[in-house]
Amino acid sequence: MKKITIFLTILICVSFLMIFGASTKLKNAEQPVANPIEIKLSSKPIGPLEGEIVDLNVSQLKYMGAIIIDGTHPAFGGFSDLIVSDSRDSFLTITDMGFWLRGKLLYSKKGQLIGVSTEAELGQLLNLKGETFAIKYNADAEALSRAPGSGYLVAYERVHRINHYNSGKELDLSGPPTKVSLPQGMDKLSNNGGIESLLLLPNDRLLAIAEGDNIFGSNSFAAIKNDGNWINLEYERVPDFRPTSAANLPNRNILTLERSYTGPGSLQIRLCVINNPPLKSGSKLIPKELLRIPKSLPLDNFEGLDTVTNEDGRTFIYIISDDNFSPLQQTILMMFELKK
Repeated sequence: MKKITIFLTILICVSFLMIFGASTKLKNAEQPVANPIEIKLSSKPIGPLEGEIVDLNVSQLKYMGAIIIDGTHPAFGGFSDLIVSDSRDSFLTITDMGFWLRGKLLYSKKGQLIGVSTEAELGQLLNLKGETFAIKYNADAEALSRAPGSGYLVAYERVHRINHYNSGKELDLSGPPTKVSLPQGMDKLSNNGGIESLLLLPNDRLLAIAEGDNIFGSNSFAAIKNDGNWINLEYERVPDFRPTSAANLPNRNILTLERSYTGPGSLQIRLCVINNPPLKSGSKLIPKELLRIPKSLPLDNFEGLDTVTNEDGRTFIYIISDDNFSPLQQTILMMFELKK
């Protein structure tokens, strides 16, 4: 209910309407005159700064900085997944209010993440008819992935579906999408337990993992698409943790981001590795914990994850938080390096 109220507030905000046009809650509502639009961002480092020693108690990982990102536009916030360009200079992220943001990343001379460019683009996701979403219930974008061939895939929950956006531009979700076939059983997922992880695997296979329900000890729905056909899998969960995103690692391994929250002060975030993932019908994906983010680092509701592996074999891990449009939370982007 809180997010629905926020969604409506965004749509009726005067500055929002002047730029994007009227809300689509009316049958023949005016659509945006420009989509995306240019917005201004601000950013600053947070937590341990460059040069400070950070002990993650994990020999394979090195902390490479964290930043707070903010924007004055009322639609800024609620980021649920992330893609970073192969060059690591740009990023694309989606929100659970039906928006997308594209911006530039800034690094220090030593490669530490230190900020984002002030210039960015904010767009509204469109439905199959090429219209903006009228209500939050239809706009809950939770997972983002590159698509086989070209373009990008976005998975929505509540009204469970996967859409293919293919504008022909890099890191761009503008234009109307096309519908993607769904694995059997995906439409039966709970409203708030739908697909949160989409990942394009090697050989153009597509992996989908649901966040899952809050039943203690249960596993999450998962599926993989190969040559146009889906087969169902299962993602093993430990008590209270749920998967929120996935990314590729070298040697065809998979990295997952998991979150646990059972009440005030209980938030935990961890990164896990699925080694040699079994991708046959009925198989179980078993994640092994790589890192549980320590209290010495900035901690927030991290939901989005991506990795980039350079030609020299260095892998960089990025995670982004969903601030839930709350003044008590922040949009944090954090980076790690996975050593060879």
